[in-house]
Amino acid sequence: MPRPALRLGPLPPIQVSPGTLITVLLLAAMVFPSVAVPGASLALAASLAVGVALVLILSVLLHEAAHAVAAHLSGATVDHIALTLWGGHTQYRGAPLGALASIVVSLVGPLSNLLLAGLAHLAARSVESEAALAFWSACSLLNLALAVFNLLPGLPMDGGRALEALLGGVLRSPVRGTVITAWIGRGIAVLAFGVPLWRILEAGGTGTLGLLTLLWALLIAGMLWQGASSALNGARLQQRIEGLDLAALARPIRLVPPTQPLGDLDVAPEDVLVLEPGTARPGVLGRVLRLDPAAVAAVPAEHRERTPVSAVAAPLGELGLLPAALGGEQLVSAMMRRPAPAYAVLDAEQRMLGVVLAAEVQRRLRAPHRP
Repeated sequence: MPRPALRLGPLPPIQVSPGTLITVLLLAAMVFPSVAVPGASLALAASLAVGVALVLILSVLLHEAAHAVAAHLSGATVDHIALTLWGGHTQYRGAPLGALASIVVSLVGPLSNLLLAGLAHLAARSVESEAALAFWSACSLLNLALAVFNLLPGLPMDGGRALEALLGGVLRSPVRGTVITAWIGRGIAVLAFGVPLWRILEAGGTGTLGLLTLLWALLIAGMLWQGASSALNGARLQQRIEGLDLAALARPIRLVPPTQPLGDLDVAPEDVLVLEPGTARPGVLGRVLRLDPAAVAAVPAEHRERTPVSAVAAPLGELGLLPAALGGEQLVSAMMRRPAPAYAVLDAEQRMLGVVLAAEVQRRLRAPHRP
């Protein structure tokens, strides 16, 4: 079921997760002691706590809106802004941004929270009511904490994305930049839960507020670990993509007509494809069949000279054409533009060097990581 979407002026659609309500309630419970000033009624303190939580959600929205505007100005297409249990994120697509643009897009979010923290601080200095002072002080402190947290130099935080882009440019390897910042992110995830836990153990126990803080820290740590691990897995996949070499993947395959007698074959069934005549078209050599080794083995020796290979073959699909010079992302893009179960690999003179199966490329991309 799609999430509810809001439209606010020129901003992209804003998807609101039900988890946002949980965030409001948890934040309200955590800030309640700081806004329960002497003389304030329980209802007023609760209203202030919920108000602070709602202001923080609005701050998250402005944070993501800053990302969205910067991404749009950098040439990306912004799909939506999402408010979730973990805060929010901005989804955009397009050609990869340059290092400088990526750094700007990453940092404008936390900078917007620093600006909001400053404005809330000025508001706190201009009021006389203790309740209003507590409200604006909490809003300022939470925006400052949100900015500092997002500036931490590990994925998936904004500071980590900025460092990822910087390292990718300096090291001339975006993948290495991602790997480094993803591991930093994992370390931050451990600290995000370990530090509150250590403080509780050192204090010899905690109250309700401490337990809520520990629960929140656990949720945040889990989110950070998952985000960092996802980035790390993506980097490893990118490494495998960059290692693809079509010429090296191609293996010798004999193309034979359907009428070829089985007895004339002097190679293994796995090294033969049956090419159906009259099925070629632009970018496709033709439709092919694949020999079934079990069916081939079942044909008696005395019948092989009279058995056409088509009798022991099953349709495989079209045999696409790819130049041997392709590799890495260019190879993956070419295969995605013209999907086929197998491809004939052609050299610069259009001579066939061999055949590569799409399943073999997929197997290479799914291969487990080896340090």
